[in-house]
Amino acid sequence: MESMRRQINRLLIALGVLLVLLAVLVFWPQRWFDPKAGDGTARAQLGEQVEFRLVEELQKIRPIGEFWQLRITDEAINAWLATRLRPWMNHQDAAWPEGISVPQIHFARSGIDVGVAIDGIAGGFPLILGFRPRLEEGRFRLQPGWVRIGQLPIPFARRSLDSHLENLIPRLDGPVSDLVSALLDDAALEAVLPLVDGRSVEISGFRLYSGSIILQASTKPASG
Repeated sequence: MESMRRQINRLLIALGVLLVLLAVLVFWPQRWFDPKAGDGTARAQLGEQVEFRLVEELQKIRPIGEFWQLRITDEAINAWLATRLRPWMNHQDAAWPEGISVPQIHFARSGIDVGVAIDGIAGGFPLILGFRPRLEEGRFRLQPGWVRIGQLPIPFARRSLDSHLENLIPRLDGPVSDLVSALLDDAALEAVLPLVDGRSVEISGFRLYSGSIILQASTKPASG
């Protein structure tokens, strides 16, 4: 009887430790995940600066064929997503869907995390979708990987979550539609960005770091 009581106590202690561990994994803050930001804040100003700087870097006159690099940080891209994505979509006559936060991104050496919070799913905690990017024959492919709630892995949830997000995210034309397809359908993206003056920027490589990505690119002349 005493032996059985000890076993039950050990089982209860083990169960308690497991529950605490699960709670820590779920509630552990994702410091990069902050989809809310108001106009006039420092983050809103950063979002505008990011947009201006990106356009400036892409349009810069450079020697044809010379390779150059562009570093993009979590902080920069997430500031733009939090403060500029909705206005940009409104300009495209589209609205971000109700019940789903704007995405936030975290670069890591192992891949790219994309986080969203969806009403009615995971109690409002961010769902993290992992991707392993590849660049093959001039095309980007975002290979789907892990799913987590906070730091807690959720096995076998990827297919149903992608399908749910695909139904929630509005249909758009052009590059955004291509990006959504790459995120949810494992489609490939052209690694070439056309510029307004007929030139183009070709992405030829990338390196992932904790908190940033460095793109290697070259500027191509206008055709014809």
